[in-house]
Amino acid sequence: MKKRRLTFLLSLAILLSVLFGCGKKGAAETTLPVRTEAATTEPIQPDLTDAETDQTVKTYETPMIVNAVSEPQEGDDPLSLSGIENVLRIAYILGHAENYTVDGQGTVKTKVAFISYSQDVQIYKDCANGVMLEIDVTKSTFKNDAWQTCYVSDVALLRGPDGGKKTWNGRDTVWESDDPEIFSREEFREEYGLFGTELTNYILNADTIVSWSSVTDNGDGTYTQTVYPDLTAATGDCIRRMRTMGGLDKDPVFKAAKLTFTFDRDWRVLSMVIEETYSIKLGIISSDNCKASTVYTYTYGNADVSDFDSYFAWFLEE
Repeated sequence: MKKRRLTFLLSLAILLSVLFGCGKKGAAETTLPVRTEAATTEPIQPDLTDAETDQTVKTYETPMIVNAVSEPQEGDDPLSLSGIENVLRIAYILGHAENYTVDGQGTVKTKVAFISYSQDVQIYKDCANGVMLEIDVTKSTFKNDAWQTCYVSDVALLRGPDGGKKTWNGRDTVWESDDPEIFSREEFREEYGLFGTELTNYILNADTIVSWSSVTDNGDGTYTQTVYPDLTAATGDCIRRMRTMGGLDKDPVFKAAKLTFTFDRDWRVLSMVIEETYSIKLGIISSDNCKASTVYTYTYGNADVSDFDSYFAWFLEE
């Protein structure tokens, strides 16, 4: 499989393209947790002989889960469970959802030498039939980038936009038609962290969630739970993503992080808010107070993964 590393301009704003947080130096080498679900070992074998006219919906095996999950049990009540137990049930339900979309809107802000910088980030995900398409768009005065990633089984395929930033329009962006970059799960993780099919790029389990708030009953059939991850053990994949996409000279240093989930009685996640503070260094530029906030909204039953059949499927090995 071929790989490429996206090239990013050496400016402070490139650091703001990462939404998933960053950890202390050395966290990237933290021992990775064992996956808690095994994928099937059957190879991907899409029928590409008549993809343009074939109306059969192809479904691929469920992706491996890296974050810990816990299936809800009869009698479980969000109000009586710990923060860890609620989050692991949320991860289980999302990992088994057959069709959903995610819209993420984020802003990262910092100040260097009394000059304020900010960057807006958009994330869109569509997941159906074992395929996820993810779009990432970052815009600021100094740094602009966009890419589309397809995750299917243990393969990730990535391509960039066909035009300049004025043509970037979320799911309606026109993408390049050349061969995509292709990664195995392990290759992708070395550079970008976890697959987009995970609940979050943080590693969340009983060892990495250090504290949590009391769950809140919102009175409308939904609940809100906030958890606080360990700033080293949970963030190794966040560091990989930030170093690759931001071109950092050193590992970023995490100062604070919290994840807040709103979910229904069946632990189906409706929104996730990630708030982070970290320091970075790139060349002569350094900041000790980068603040990122991203809101993800989840909907179910309306995913569009047509770009898989029309483009990405052609590049999978049989």
